Amino acid sequence: MSSAKVCPRLVVVGGWGVRAEMLAGLYGFWPGEVMPVSLDDELLVRCSSVPEVAEELLSLYPEPSVWMGWSLGSQIVVEAAYRETGSVSCAITLGGFPKFVADEGWPHGMPAREFRAFARGIRQDPQRYWLHFLLLMINGAADEKQERQKLKPWLEKGTLVSNDHLCKSLAWLAAGDQRALWQSLATPALHVMGGQDIVVRPWAGDLEIPVASRQTVVKGMAHWPGGCSAADCWGVIQSFLASKTELASWAS
Repeated sequence: MSSAKVCPRLVVVGGWGVRAEMLAGLYGFWPGEVMPVSLDDELLVRCSSVPEVAEELLSLYPEPSVWMGWSLGSQIVVEAAYRETGSVSCAITLGGFPKFVADEGWPHGMPAREFRAFARGIRQDPQRYWLHFLLLMINGAADEKQERQKLKPWLEKGTLVSNDHLCKSLAWLAAGDQRALWQSLATPALHVMGGQDIVVRPWAGDLEIPVASRQTVVKGMAHWPGGCSAADCWGVIQSFLASKTELASWAS
């Protein structure tokens, strides 16, 4: 009988106003089952906060899995891991942040004035500003022209979130501050940041994290990890998982 362990399931939580499938270029490397979760109307109508989304997903995916969150999805994954229910065996954040809006004590987020202007724009002309946000996600990437080509199909698909829910979940970004959670997380966590991310600047080295966690910056990557930088992200993820005894048998 073979002693090889079965690869755990990967739960992928997308970001604000975007489809989790935009990460397919990255999670396509996963050798096991993948469950993409978009923060869409069906989910957001049942939840009024990041903790409520985390609770909902823990109820849907209770068995031990690796959880991966992109952007706002990173806060949901960390919230779920913090509950220590046993469902999140390992947390991976991509373009993630403990706090989205910058202030005097946290310079890495979006400047408060820019965020307020963007929030006004979303209320007044949501589709225009949603498109603007998607373009910001690749702005500054090492190969921005190629990244734009990869992004084009997703721009054409449009958002799968209603205007009301775009505003609702944007408010979560305004209010959220998870620095205490990220600093005290017992679950092994990998935080992957883009060296060229202009949505939220890389914060590696400026927040003390537990010894079970690791933070890394992918050179040339902007905010979207599912495009040209997907293979580089996968290499970092694979290395991290291989360093964990309980996951090393299938990650190597």
